[in-house]
Amino acid sequence: MFQQFNNSVSLKEISDFLNTNFVGQNITINGISSLNKIQNNTLLFYSELSSIQFNIKDNSKYDLTKLDNYENIAIIADECLKTKINIPIIFSKNPRLDFERIVMNFFVKEKFLSNIHETAIIEDGAKIGKNVYIGSHCYIDNDVIIGDGTKILQNTCIYGKTTIGSNSVIKSNTTIGSEGFSFSYENNDTFHFPHLGSIIIGDNVWIGSNCTLERAQIDETIIEDHVKIDDLVNIAHNTLIKKFSQITVGSIICGRAIIGERCWIAPNSIIDTGCELGDDSFVGVSSFVNKNFPENSVVIGTPAKFLKKNLN
Repeated sequence: MFQQFNNSVSLKEISDFLNTNFVGQNITINGISSLNKIQNNTLLFYSELSSIQFNIKDNSKYDLTKLDNYENIAIIADECLKTKINIPIIFSKNPRLDFERIVMNFFVKEKFLSNIHETAIIEDGAKIGKNVYIGSHCYIDNDVIIGDGTKILQNTCIYGKTTIGSNSVIKSNTTIGSEGFSFSYENNDTFHFPHLGSIIIGDNVWIGSNCTLERAQIDETIIEDHVKIDDLVNIAHNTLIKKFSQITVGSIICGRAIIGERCWIAPNSIIDTGCELGDDSFVGVSSFVNKNFPENSVVIGTPAKFLKKNLN
């Protein structure tokens, strides 16, 4: 959660920060802008790929010749643009990533600093680390542990035996540690299986708004370090999501599913109960994964089928 501010930075400072080179005049810029809405005195980026990891091309098309109509602008791009445009270029093998690094280092600051809002309810027994932010109208149960530097935004509820690591972000209106959905039917009646397990969330995890993460029935639901979860995602009981994976908007991860390291689950996809994705796998938009796939799989469809092997 960040606030943007203007800052005067030379291209030499930026290229030194990235440990790369640039061509053109060593201009000073005051901020950032996008190719959709270019502004004078700013830095932009251009990449033909939206994901270098999975070699996915960006669907947007830009008329780069219009860059000459603006004053005091520069762009981060790979060397293929060197002969195509006349503005200063900072060279990068991953322009999107390096642009993000520049923004974080030169043009934003933290918005939510260490604070516990007076309307937040924190039960006796909860353990709260240092420099934690807990927003208004949050509820923290008595068995919850929250690590240093973590941010819990407004209207979030955290129940049961939940451990959240350091420097993680939980956005507004999310529920963590809730009772899972598990009912058996017999003789015109239903019986609920009580969820008595826990949730373990690692360091540097991002969990979006309006998500639900269910505690395990007996053991643990585990979200490892550096996992990023988009808005409107449901993570069911006893799921394991391994390091650096990303689960995008509207996806459903059913109970006992296992997502390997560095996987990407595209919007509105479903990983069925007990299914496993190997490391570095990619699931296409609105796919239904109802069987296991090995590492480096690119799968898509309903039901999901193997498309190709991820070679990056």
